[in-house]
This record gives sequence, structure tokens and C-alpha cells, in this order.
Amino acid sequence: MSALRDAKTLVVKEIADHIKSSKALVVVNCQTLSVPQLQKIRQELSNNDVVFKMYKNRLVKLAAKQLKFEALNDFLVGQNIFAFAKSDDLAATKLLAKFQKDFSAIKFVAGIYENKVVDAKELLEISKLPSFEESLMILGNALLSPVRNLSIGLNMLVEQGKIKSE
Repeated sequence: MSALRDAKTLVVKEIADHIKSSKALVVVNCQTLSVPQLQKIRQELSNNDVVFKMYKNRLVKLAAKQLKFEALNDFLVGQNIFAFAKSDDLAATKLLAKFQKDFSAIKFVAGIYENKVVDAKELLEISKLPSFEESLMILGNALLSPVRNLSIGLNMLVEQGKIKSE
């Protein structure tokens, strides 16, 4: 019995370490997915530095309690899979939302985002946020827009002959 308890303690420590070292956690329910579908999802997530593992809810509840995320425990019912985003806090949510369109069996349950427990509805909203690169593109376009408009206006004035170009 002691060996089993020690093994469970190690798993709880592993889960707690994953939560601590992750930028976000997404909990999904995927009961009716086939093994090839799960492998495809796991491979895509792994390519984006997301750890996708299945744990017993009871062990995750113990790790969440240790880390003061007890609110997560209310959502941990049924067969869940946990996605730990290691480098990009939006990666897991965005990819799982994309897969949700392909596989209707994927259901968001809850997660941890910016050190807060969020529900499925909030995870869907988070999945719609722009990534860091997309945000930079939006900012770049906003900064270049006045210059672009000025050059178009000046070009129109040159074409109309109202000003001379040299």
C-alpha cells in the first residue's frame, strides 16, 4: 500500500510542477475521440510546446489544492484531459478550439489563465484573442496607416496635376 501511495504522491507532484511551470492550463473532455484522433491532437499540441496528458481528477484536485486553485476542483468531473501550455499562454486554447471545429467530441471544461480559474465559456473567449504575433501585426498596421493614407493622398494630387513631382 505504501508503494502505491508513494506513486500517487509522485503523480500529484508531477501535476503540480506542470501547473507551476505552465503559462496556462486547459481542461477538456474528449470521451468519444478515437486513439488516432487523440494522437493527432497530441502531436499538434506537442509541436507548439503544450503537454497533453490524462490524469485522474482526484490527483489533479490534490495538486490544485496545494497551489491554491481549489476553484478548479468544481469542474473536474468525468474523463478529462489536461493541456499545459509551457511557452505561449494562448497556444493550448487556440489549438483545442481549432480541433473542436474538426472533432465535436472535444468540450472545454475549465482552465487556469493568468493565475485565475476560468470556465468553458471564458476559455472560448480566450481562444478568440489575437496571439502575440497577430497583436504586433495589428499594431504595425495601425502605426503605418496614417503614413499610407498621406502617400495615397499625395499621389492623387500629383496625378491630378495639383502638385509637381520632381
